[in-house]
Amino acid sequence: MGAVSALIGRVPVLVQVQVGALLLAGVAALTFSTGTDAQRYERVAFALPAAQTPSVPWEEERAEFADRMTRAFDIRPAVAEEFAEWILEAASRQELEPELLASLVLAESSFRKRARSRVGAIGPAQIRSEFWRSFCGGDLHEPADNIYCGAQILASFRDACGELQCALHKYNLGPTGARLASWERAGVRYVKKIERGLARLEAVAM
Repeated sequence: MGAVSALIGRVPVLVQVQVGALLLAGVAALTFSTGTDAQRYERVAFALPAAQTPSVPWEEERAEFADRMTRAFDIRPAVAEEFAEWILEAASRQELEPELLASLVLAESSFRKRARSRVGAIGPAQIRSEFWRSFCGGDLHEPADNIYCGAQILASFRDACGELQCALHKYNLGPTGARLASWERAGVRYVKKIERGLARLEAVAM
């Protein structure tokens, strides 16, 4: 899987301290300088970027990823472009590989915005709102929110498990099914399905 690389900008800081020759003036100058330094430090800290800066322009990254999805998954370019934006944004915010999240959406819904399962899971990432509405927030009927919720859930399982196979297994089986031994084989099949999606994306990247 390819990771999305990033560059972190550097912010220069210039601090000048002036001290007078006279004792009284020196104390006043030192006090003023300390206050000024603290203020400058606060301004610099606030100005630091909250997120990493993409190494390539956003439009270029989205177009490239959409093209890969079109060729790998045989979906229409317009659909791929729409989903590429949602997937890249959600993956970046939750520190997931976009290829992994795209493969999950393929496995869950085949990129259908209004997909609904027989057990009531909805949207591209097939979210069970009765389990995850309060955890995710947002409108789970909106594809962007739905995919981001899927990324949140997968990232939380990844953090709990410590590795992705376990996280995918739990994503598929859910908070109740994950405890049923009889569903173990279904979880294994799901992980293999995700792996096939990843392989298809990797093949078109070569």
